[in-house]
Amino acid sequence: MGKWTVEEVARNAQGNLIGNSDLEVAGCIIDSRQAQGGEMFFALVGERVDGHDYMEAVWKKGAILVIAEEARFQGPEKTPFVPDGKALLLVKSVFATLQKLAQAWRLELGAKVVGITGSNGKTTTKDMIAVVLSQRFQVYHNKENHNNELGLPLTILNAPLGTEILVLEMGMRGLGEIRALCDIAKPDVGVITNIGTTHLELLKSQERIAQAKWELVEALPEDGIAIINAEDFFSVQKAKKDVHSIQFYGVEGNLVEPNTKGAKLRPWGALGTTFDVSYMGEKSTANLPLPGKHNVLDALAALTVGKVLGVSLAEGCAGLAKLELSKMRLEVRYGIFGTTLINDVYNANPISMQASLQVLKERAGGNKTLAILGEMYELGTSAESGHREVGETLAKLGVSELITVGKLAEEIAQGARLAGFSEEHITVTSIREEAVAKAKDLLNLHGPGIWVLIKGSRGMKMEEITVQLEESE
Repeated sequence: MGKWTVEEVARNAQGNLIGNSDLEVAGCIIDSRQAQGGEMFFALVGERVDGHDYMEAVWKKGAILVIAEEARFQGPEKTPFVPDGKALLLVKSVFATLQKLAQAWRLELGAKVVGITGSNGKTTTKDMIAVVLSQRFQVYHNKENHNNELGLPLTILNAPLGTEILVLEMGMRGLGEIRALCDIAKPDVGVITNIGTTHLELLKSQERIAQAKWELVEALPEDGIAIINAEDFFSVQKAKKDVHSIQFYGVEGNLVEPNTKGAKLRPWGALGTTFDVSYMGEKSTANLPLPGKHNVLDALAALTVGKVLGVSLAEGCAGLAKLELSKMRLEVRYGIFGTTLINDVYNANPISMQASLQVLKERAGGNKTLAILGEMYELGTSAESGHREVGETLAKLGVSELITVGKLAEEIAQGARLAGFSEEHITVTSIREEAVAKAKDLLNLHGPGIWVLIKGSRGMKMEEITVQLEESE
């Protein structure tokens, strides 16, 4: 954020201010270790850490304003000490104040807001949209996947003056959560990447997942624009009944003809993809530093957002070529024994895992392939079938070797068996160390040239396997 004074913060928050009121606030934090100077610190109470315990420390590190719960300082014996040149704002709820101030700063910025949600590809699509729009505008977006009730308002509050477009990823675990984020962000454009089975454990049905995701579109103003995946059945069905302006993107066009269409996908570099793109007669060619059709679809979503906000296809494609990839998402690394590793361990669900297996086979060409696959979480009643679908896809693609990690991942092995995959090429392990030992044996056996995919849900910490299989410098 930029030119708010402590007094203006207090006025927007409607709290009780103690200390210097004319200090200028520069940014906001919820972790005292991130203080560099000039910030306001929200003393949130977490499961293990209480921000109120770090008030003195964060002032010493340079923060100028602490926002704290007034209930902590009731009674004369609890009157807080505020150092010279610092300020303390006492409010009923720090959490509610964080969101309230984000609402106020979003309006003061006057920026356009693009909201992104979906079961897969949210963060990648957010990064792509940001780089496309940055070709013409001053853009600010969530760092990594700061997409929840804390991360989103923090992102807004840290957006500097002069920001023309805010690009905000929105995550959710249940009904009403996207709506609550939209109440803060007030999106003008809404992007839904797809509606899959992630969060099925919590929402019980794909229809309820669709309902939760569609809260983003429902929150758009009358003149808002929804950007929808033309190849996602549930999204297309929801779009048919929606009153907003809809822009579709896709490659196949089997469900509905896309406004933005990709064609002639071909490899580019180690893991990149070149494709042709058209939008209402305008044509260009994109060089995307990511593999697979699923990433091309995300790129088409970004190019569509660019078009509706005034960025040409040529400008958007130039931006995509400069995309900086997030860590642990389809990273290519050099492995031991002359092997190539695809480190795709940020997260996993059946759709993304099947897509990564396709990338593995596509990029390995005629070389042997090894998939080291961990458990996928939050699939609810679809846990068994979702894992088995991955194993079936692996068998159909003709991956050479499979190592599974964890109890749930045994169903991947079972799905592969049922699809005709040879038992002698399956290794089931319960812990990462077992998987590493078996992988080293296989890599030594097959020698240089084998390609290895490492993937699993974030909680599996599959990156620790990657580290053990990397070639030491």
